[in-house]
Amino acid sequence: MRTLVFVTSLVIFAGLAFSGPAVTRADEGNIKVAEAKAESNFPDGIKFSVIASSVDEIDDIRVFFSKVDQKGRSAYRSVDFEPGTHVVGESILPSGSGGNYFPPGTMIEFSFEVRDKAGAVLRTETQEFVYQDNRFEWDTVVEDLITVYYYGEYVRNRAVTVLEAAKENLERMLPVLGITPTEPLRIVSYNNYRHMSSALPFRSQAVSEGLQTQGMAFSNERVLLVHGFDPTVTGTVSHEFTHLLVAEAAGKAYTQVPSWLNEGLAEYGNIDPTDDYEAALRYGIFTRRIKPLWYLSSFGGTPED
Repeated sequence: MRTLVFVTSLVIFAGLAFSGPAVTRADEGNIKVAEAKAESNFPDGIKFSVIASSVDEIDDIRVFFSKVDQKGRSAYRSVDFEPGTHVVGESILPSGSGGNYFPPGTMIEFSFEVRDKAGAVLRTETQEFVYQDNRFEWDTVVEDLITVYYYGEYVRNRAVTVLEAAKENLERMLPVLGITPTEPLRIVSYNNYRHMSSALPFRSQAVSEGLQTQGMAFSNERVLLVHGFDPTVTGTVSHEFTHLLVAEAAGKAYTQVPSWLNEGLAEYGNIDPTDDYEAALRYGIFTRRIKPLWYLSSFGGTPED
């Protein structure tokens, strides 16, 4: 994660709606689904909605979902509704602090399972949905596996700059890491820090007041959030993009990769480095505060660290 010392500010975002097709795949019985959709309730999560009917009373509805890039790791939530022959149900997949958080740009697959008292079961077709912030109208630039989301007039050229930085980093790091990515990687580019700040995971007040995040990678979702108009954006994108590639190379062992190695590889992949790291190293040497590598297996909890 690349940061600058600053005081954060927040802005509240709305959600991006997505309505999936009503076509369903039936098992048995007379169950019909008129609507099955997901919509962003950003920054609080995803709202799933379903409208269904049957000759017999519908008594159970579940929504199954998984992150598209994490095959085989699915989960489900019960849908809230009043039992009957014609029902309208909703379920919220929360995104917030701690383990519930997932960033905008996260892609999921979802489907509903509807059951009635006669024993009939209907499973809707699987749909894809991208969790996004619908305060803005999003456009994309895409090349191969990389998609950059951006918004606003006259911003496309900046999105292309972000895309080119990611491509250059990919070309640099693939031989180093020995991988060939096959799944998409998504970059969400915000026009300023004020817009991006509320999309970031919660941090303590002391940390958030001392650090302004220029970009952050989320390896589980294969998503990178970036301040697209920061002067160091090409360096930030390439640095953070490396974290996504390191995660792919390490697989399930990613959490065991020490921070000094992860950050070292990320800075090696930086196509436009600044002197921030060198200055920090010089300062540490001068003040005799250099810590041994074993101490740097994870980040500290203060802006100074």
